[in-house]
Amino acid sequence: MPALVTVIIPAYNCEGFVAEAVRSALEQDYLHKEVIVVNDGSTDRTLEVLKSFGDTIRVIDQANAGPPRARNAGLQAARGDYIAFLDADDVWLQGKLSAQVAHLEAHPEVGTCYTRWLVWSPDAQGHFPRPTVSDAPGPGTAVNAERSGWIYGRLLFDCELLTTTVMIRASVARTVGEFDVKLFNGDDYDYWIRLSRAARISQLACTGALYRVLPNSVSRKPRETNFEHVVISSALQRFGTTNPDGSAIDATAVKQRLQGLVFQHGYLHLQRGDPGIALRSFGENLRARPLRPKLWWLSLSALAKVMRKGAAPAPRP
Repeated sequence: MPALVTVIIPAYNCEGFVAEAVRSALEQDYLHKEVIVVNDGSTDRTLEVLKSFGDTIRVIDQANAGPPRARNAGLQAARGDYIAFLDADDVWLQGKLSAQVAHLEAHPEVGTCYTRWLVWSPDAQGHFPRPTVSDAPGPGTAVNAERSGWIYGRLLFDCELLTTTVMIRASVARTVGEFDVKLFNGDDYDYWIRLSRAARISQLACTGALYRVLPNSVSRKPRETNFEHVVISSALQRFGTTNPDGSAIDATAVKQRLQGLVFQHGYLHLQRGDPGIALRSFGENLRARPLRPKLWWLSLSALAKVMRKGAAPAPRP
């Protein structure tokens, strides 16, 4: 009996894209699969679109609770040997599931497998014409060794996995547990880090998905919480700066990474968010590097915006 793959698609107010995402999963040439779509309290026609697929998919309809709870609902309902995630506005390329299952079947020491992806931007009219992909998945797809193995240390510096490209052994997922519901954004990054402690991760050297860029996506909006900083800080508290294979990670470089995230958070809020948060962030940078003139100038710019708004700096959470 071939291994069963469970496909989990969280969906929220995506009536214009979700059908294309679902079809890209159903039409994969790997036949032994189940597709679970979690309608996370959509207020548009998303649920109606999903019902049009009949019994070819399983729909979980729940009150709006955010992406991590939607993914967790899919995990709880999954029956597969492998779990694959697909965001409702993205699309898989043909052969993705087959290539990933073949790799995981051949390499029992690997717990997670992902592919490259192509950033899919709209044209001038806001449409998404399909791009030409020269490295789609195929039989015997090679592994990108540089981005494979015990990659915990790499993930401290960059979230190298895209949710839409990831496949996990169900046994490893059960060991790692569920997505952290306290992380409205960054729950996937946190999950990949936890996976990287449990087993090796492989990147296949092919493009398995189209990642649709939407101007109003959650990841493009400045938020009060610096979620990426929270994820990295939490990982360091739990796992430290040693890889699972015993190799050391440059602690100084990790500290610089955290300071960079504080700066990015502040700069984003200075440009189009809360200047009080920007002022607090630059203040934290200045405590670490007080002799940087640019930080003083940015702090004064943030302070001026705070004073113009008549607002006090945002309180520390």
